[in-house]
Amino acid sequence: MVDTVKAGADAWRALVDKALKGAPFETLTTTTADGAVLQPLYRPAEPVYSGRASHGRWDIVQRVDTDANAAAQAREDLESGANALSIVFAGAPSAFGGGLSAGTVTALDSALDGVHLGLFPVHLEAGANSIAALTMFIALAESRASRPQYLHAGIDPIGAFAATGTMAHPDTLFPRLAQTVRTLIDLAPEGTLVRADGRIVAEAGATPAEELAFALASVTAMLRALDKEGIAAETILPRIEMTLTATADQFATIAKFRAARRLFALVAEACGVNAPLTLNATTAARMLSLSDPQTNLLRLTIAAFAAGVGGADAVTVLPFDGIGSPFARRMSRNIQTLLLEESHVDAIADPGAGSGAIEAYTDTIAAAAWEKFQAHDAGGLIERIADGTVARIVGASAEREAAALAAGEAVMIGVTRHPPETKTPIAVRPASAMPLETYIRPDSAEFGALLAAAMGGASIADLAGALANGDILTAPAIAPSRVAAPLEG
Repeated sequence: MVDTVKAGADAWRALVDKALKGAPFETLTTTTADGAVLQPLYRPAEPVYSGRASHGRWDIVQRVDTDANAAAQAREDLESGANALSIVFAGAPSAFGGGLSAGTVTALDSALDGVHLGLFPVHLEAGANSIAALTMFIALAESRASRPQYLHAGIDPIGAFAATGTMAHPDTLFPRLAQTVRTLIDLAPEGTLVRADGRIVAEAGATPAEELAFALASVTAMLRALDKEGIAAETILPRIEMTLTATADQFATIAKFRAARRLFALVAEACGVNAPLTLNATTAARMLSLSDPQTNLLRLTIAAFAAGVGGADAVTVLPFDGIGSPFARRMSRNIQTLLLEESHVDAIADPGAGSGAIEAYTDTIAAAAWEKFQAHDAGGLIERIADGTVARIVGASAEREAAALAAGEAVMIGVTRHPPETKTPIAVRPASAMPLETYIRPDSAEFGALLAAAMGGASIADLAGALANGDILTAPAIAPSRVAAPLEG
């Protein structure tokens, strides 16, 4: 029997050799940021399904991340295509200097005036202040008698440590975190409690495999710490979400998200737990150009498409102008609405399954991420953050990326190629007031007492004070950066 696939590949190779005119075939291969070599053609592969549990829409998430007209913008977002909100507080790593500075339940109530919390999922992002901000939000929901459909609490002490360079000692922090988790299982029965956030390193320059390895190591570090406090893996694993960046590198993003589900499944299997991963995506701020912001619309569309095809459960598209003007927020919504309502990208749970190229790329990222994860896991992720190992790894990757752009080995449309004759001025949004960082001590108030204090009018600073003191670990902070910034003058 004739192998038609092989015959077709052989015929293609003959045409390629003719077109190359003596140039080596290897010039058609691509070396990824993680060192893997991708071939120009692959045979169909045995499908390994690594997408969402079933076909269907992902959540279109819009951020509430500025004090100006927050409630009106949130209402417009929900009325015009978004079906979830991410409340980004000042001081969160993902706030990029902005964020909501609402410091009391009353202020938060005003920022969400007219927003009916019981109608959609809510994601919280508050970095080191996650427990204080969460307390305020739950107090608000209780006062309104309106809990969200799903609450993603976003407690991420390890990511906050990497981003800020400070954290309460684990012997202090994790008993308190366990105490909070036990309470929240009853107060917030739907959604997730803990976040493993790869964006912390990705926004500073980490490769796809490095980002995934960091997020996975965050998962296992929190599993071990909470297990010591009596919270079993079967309890906490289903309540963990992983958040990763989506970039204009379409195939790398698809492969990374598919690999995330595979590797999380390996961890869950090792724990004897059958727990699907809640996987969220945010388009990367690192890839945005502010000298030619209109080209960001192309990057954002590719990134949103890749995240959805890769299997994200929720996708946040950052505004193309970097400041979140009403038009930019509208475009963030519409990009996803077009993908879902007109292109029907969600009609298949895992479109990449069986594609030789996608399966091979998923395998390479998964293998590289697993190797890097094992190094983090063996050395202890918190220890590797504290001694600067993680910062050095990310810094080296950022330097390689910058060098490739400077040498013309990599291209950024609107920046290194086809730059605008006249740059578009971007108004700089004023930085938000940053609340106190939260450190946790064993004798601090019970979560229930904090909740009562918040409902009684205590500010986020008061709540942070109730959680303050104790021994503190320090580390080199891993700060976000835009890759185009040095090239935009």
